[in-house]
Amino acid sequence: MNFKSVFGAAVAAAVFSLATPAFAQDAAAVVKERLGIMKMISDSVKALKASADAGKVGAGDAAKAGAALAGAKKALTLFPAGTGADKVKTRAKPEIWKDKAKFDAGMGKLFAGLTAVEKAAKAGDASAMASAVKATQASCGGCHKPFRGAKPE
Repeated sequence: MNFKSVFGAAVAAAVFSLATPAFAQDAAAVVKERLGIMKMISDSVKALKASADAGKVGAGDAAKAGAALAGAKKALTLFPAGTGADKVKTRAKPEIWKDKAKFDAGMGKLFAGLTAVEKAAKAGDASAMASAVKATQASCGGCHKPFRGAKPE
C-alpha cells in the first residue's frame, strides 16, 4: 500500500469519526423537535376536546387547530433516516422507515382530522368539532400503536 492510499484512508476515517458525533447530535435535536411538536399537538387536541365538550368553540380553537395542523405537517418532515431508536433515544419504531407509505397515510389522517377540527371551530359548530376531535384522536392511536414503542430508558 502506498503513502497516498494510507493517508487518504486515514483522512477519510478522521472525517467520518468527526461527522458521526455531529450527526448524532443533529439526530437528537431532530428527535427533540418532533417530540416537542407531538406534545403540542396532543395538548392542543385535549384543549380542543374540552372546548367542544363545553359547547363553546370559536376563533381561538380554530387558531389552535391550525397551529396543530402546521405542527403535524412539520413533524412529518422530522423522521429522516438515522433518527430511529437504533441511533438515538426515541420511541419511534423501525416500522416508520420500513413502511413509510403506511406511516405517511396515518399522518394524512391526522392532517384531515385537524383540518376538520379547524373548519368546525371556524363555523362555531361544537357538535361537528367534537366529532372531528374524536376522529383526530383515533388517527393518533392509529399511528401510535404500530409506530411508537415504549419509552426508552
